[in-house]
Amino acid sequence: MKSYLINLDKDTERLAFFKANFDRLNIPFERVSAVDGRLFSEEDYQAFMKERPRDYNRREGKQWLRGQMGCFLSHYSVWQKIAESSQNFSAVFEDDIHISDDLKYVLEDAFWIPDNVDVIRLETSTNRVRLSSQPTLSYAGHPAYQVKSTSWCAGAYIMHRRLAQQLIALPAKYHEPADVMFYNFSDSIIARELNILQFNPALCTQDKHLANTNNQFASNIEFDRGPVSSKLKKLSPALVTQAIYRSLSGYKRIGF
Repeated sequence: MKSYLINLDKDTERLAFFKANFDRLNIPFERVSAVDGRLFSEEDYQAFMKERPRDYNRREGKQWLRGQMGCFLSHYSVWQKIAESSQNFSAVFEDDIHISDDLKYVLEDAFWIPDNVDVIRLETSTNRVRLSSQPTLSYAGHPAYQVKSTSWCAGAYIMHRRLAQQLIALPAKYHEPADVMFYNFSDSIIARELNILQFNPALCTQDKHLANTNNQFASNIEFDRGPVSSKLKKLSPALVTQAIYRSLSGYKRIGF
């Protein structure tokens, strides 16, 4: 299976980190030069947002951060390659991914993936996710479940060429950040139509999500995350109730 790495030219440390992990497992990959949204002129940035207003679902005021713009354009360039390839399935990675040794078995071939699968999440998610009660498939001892709710992050995934072609064909007004387009059941025009699987436990996790380590890489998307305590103060009673309900309803944390 073809694997693509998205990596900014300036991020040589990230490239060395990724390459060392993949070389250790003898996994070949093709590096794709990422787009840095912070280098766009203000005119080009505004033109990009005008084409992609993120309001088709009446979500007023939702805008693109420059980092999100660059990340989207980077993934989009890989989707173009996959859409034109001869392989049914290809894998896409961002450069801060930590990987399980068993990832090598999953990427050796795609014969184990049913053709009706659109995308397989290889990584963890920042939110709790509702999965099917039983795995849809299991390969190399790793079960994959159908995703039945919105999830986040697009740092590591396998996608069908059919989906890449569908994404490339979408009008720009429906464009969203990559993880929103794939996995957000309310804000994406296509996510609810997709057959999405999730390995659980996951085979990859982004560096910033890895617990109990000194994280090496800051996000290339400009989020002012702020202290956890300030976030908790902003949670409304409705959001707290929702979180409790989801926990009791079988929404799971995806481990690594």
